[in-house]
Amino acid sequence: MALEIKENKGIFQIHGKVTSQNLEALKIYFDTVLASQNIIVVNLEYLKGMDASAALFFEKLYRDAATRNKTMTIVGRENQNISEIMALTKTNYILSPDSV
Repeated sequence: MALEIKENKGIFQIHGKVTSQNLEALKIYFDTVLASQNIIVVNLEYLKGMDASAALFFEKLYRDAATRNKTMTIVGRENQNISEIMALTKTNYILSPDSV
């Protein structure tokens, strides 16, 4: 399954699997989003999986948003497809307890 991002009212749903192979495209996409929006919600509930580099990417994205004084919420804590890698990389703290 190819990586797909669906945006609806400031909520960015990511579908597919995030790996080191598609991170550059994701980085370019979210750099544009961070430049144009102040409140961003990234929904990882529909991901089929991710690797360690993807987990670290989302942590960096979260920190970059804070550095730019943007409000970013990343949801997906209940997604069993990503919970193990988020725990292993110690990046699960970025996941909001909320769901969309």
